[in-house]
Amino acid sequence: MIKRVLIYDPVPHKDLSKTVMKTIVAELPSSIDVWVISNDEESWCNSNVHLVKLFSPHFLQNKTSGIFYFIKHIIYLFSLISNMMKLQRFRKIIGFSGPSIDFSLYLLSELVHIEIIQLIQCNTANSRVENFGLKRASQVFYLPSTYHPILPVLKLQHNYSDNDLIKKNDIPFVNDLNSPTNKRQESNNQISFLWTASLLRWKRIEFFINALAKLNNPHENTDKYFSNLCYIEPKSKTYLNIETFDTVKKIRWYLKAKKLKDFHANSSIFISTSKNEAFGLSILESMAAGLAIVIPTDSAYWDQHLTDGYDCVKYTPNNIESLIQALTRLVDDPTLLLKISQQAKLSAQQYCNLYCYSHIIKCIPK
Repeated sequence: MIKRVLIYDPVPHKDLSKTVMKTIVAELPSSIDVWVISNDEESWCNSNVHLVKLFSPHFLQNKTSGIFYFIKHIIYLFSLISNMMKLQRFRKIIGFSGPSIDFSLYLLSELVHIEIIQLIQCNTANSRVENFGLKRASQVFYLPSTYHPILPVLKLQHNYSDNDLIKKNDIPFVNDLNSPTNKRQESNNQISFLWTASLLRWKRIEFFINALAKLNNPHENTDKYFSNLCYIEPKSKTYLNIETFDTVKKIRWYLKAKKLKDFHANSSIFISTSKNEAFGLSILESMAAGLAIVIPTDSAYWDQHLTDGYDCVKYTPNNIESLIQALTRLVDDPTLLLKISQQAKLSAQQYCNLYCYSHIIKCIPK
């Protein structure tokens, strides 16, 4: 008998959480019939799923609080009900964006008895909405870096102690390195920086641009480096508008390329400017490609798992001078650059072929 599962994707743009979800889908047995109701059909067009469009008024898509937030999710609720009536019964629904983003799923659970599997891949707030969702989720899988933000809610709902949390239905997972990355080319003598992300404000592209502009001024030999900047095209007000940025030398702009591995193969240093990123799959991919990694000391996942001067170089968050110093260390010391990149690649290997999503994949067919 074919088992049917529905994946709920209300986010109207590409993000790495969808890459994770697509990797999980690809590992599911063929006996699972996967449907996706999505606000971003483009992200799923090459996946082996049945795709359904989520009805979503454009002016409501970016509402994250207030009355319009609740109106948005009520509309999403009716879209879910309508599609489920047409598509018939699903055993389970998977939300992978977070309880507040997937809020309409939990409204649905008040009307229809259905199991909800919730993935938490970004930091959450201890709010009534988060509380409402986590209380109703049948299974919660979370990145370790999101543990402390969700712990108060989980303890409140289930009377957990710290030691009891993992014994229940709330299980940590780490992201997997899905596929091998092209070997980095060494033919170019120039050092290439790589920044790649969406233009969401918390990704802080302007911080990187300002740092590079300052780096250009005093450096004795700016011919030693350049920067590839790959971004996801803005579609809403939650994004920064790149047309407002001043022109900065040594930056080559690219609309987010499908073959990002080609940029990895021609880059030397990956710079992350994201604010408290829960995991940072792009960091892991860059490590596996043999790039030296530059990250902030923000207590996020990679700050806790990488060591400054060993398998990464760290800088003080919100401090442009500190980022410039980190980049200068690597530009001026090829030996250090090589050491950091080689060790980062070794550190990435522990995330390869470790069945990082095995607990998630096992709970879907049950």
